[in-house]
Amino acid sequence: MIITLGSISLDTTRTPFRTATEILGGSGSFFSLASSLFTETGLIGIIGDDFPPEHRETLSQRTDLTGLETRKGKTFRFDSSFGYDLGARTTNKTELNVFGEWNPKVPHQYRDEDYLYLGNVGPQQQLATLNQMDDPKLTVADTIEYWIDNQREPLMEVISRVKGMVLNDQEVRQLCHTPNIITGAKKIMEWGAEFVIVKKGEHGAILFTHDTIFPTCGYPLEQITDPTGAGDTFAGGFMGHIARRDKLDEQTFKEAIIYGNVMGSFTVERFGVERLTTLTMDDIEERYRQYKEMVKF
Repeated sequence: MIITLGSISLDTTRTPFRTATEILGGSGSFFSLASSLFTETGLIGIIGDDFPPEHRETLSQRTDLTGLETRKGKTFRFDSSFGYDLGARTTNKTELNVFGEWNPKVPHQYRDEDYLYLGNVGPQQQLATLNQMDDPKLTVADTIEYWIDNQREPLMEVISRVKGMVLNDQEVRQLCHTPNIITGAKKIMEWGAEFVIVKKGEHGAILFTHDTIFPTCGYPLEQITDPTGAGDTFAGGFMGHIARRDKLDEQTFKEAIIYGNVMGSFTVERFGVERLTTLTMDDIEERYRQYKEMVKF
């Protein structure tokens, strides 16, 4: 089983073509719905008592919710906009609500699991979760600009304690104070991580280890609807493939990066988690096959 710590939110996403209001979102939702297609996944998160029953049902159909806490109050809400090219996101409003002061609790049945993904939440929450786990064989963490700027010290502790970090190219530059992502990835590994994945949006992702640089392209799409959650879905595909193979060798990691790219390409086809709710492993394996054919030479 994969255990993931992440946010569960009600997202309002605005594009020039459509606005979707209070749809299911959050790093925990995207990751767990993606990874659960590969292997069993347990989600650690928090929601308010206003969380729509239909959204809970969407999560419960595929994800173990033993670690989901419901608290009196409002669920985390995130409101953002994309421009015509659906590239850079503008944050309009963030309401942390019950998520703001949350101290994660890891259920006892999760603590001896081998795979842990610490999604985009505060470094203190990531550390609290790490402290409650026994000894996972693979721990991977994500972060964003806000934590890099405002909680750098605990973030550095996270980096020193996990095996892998997943960041986008701008976050690497910001964290490492360098314009070069290769230099940045090497710094992050010097700080303790054994590998770094740099996400580059529609341009794919790059895997860095102490011995390897493995660049990959994104899966080409004619129609993109909503880029929200693509990075979290990428991580779900990456961790999902590794957990189902239960191997930590270089070949498995390279395959996992491609599965991550494939999963991200599905997510952006619809708003929020909508595409993930209808996705099957047959769909995933067929697009993985197409990807391999395209890059073969």
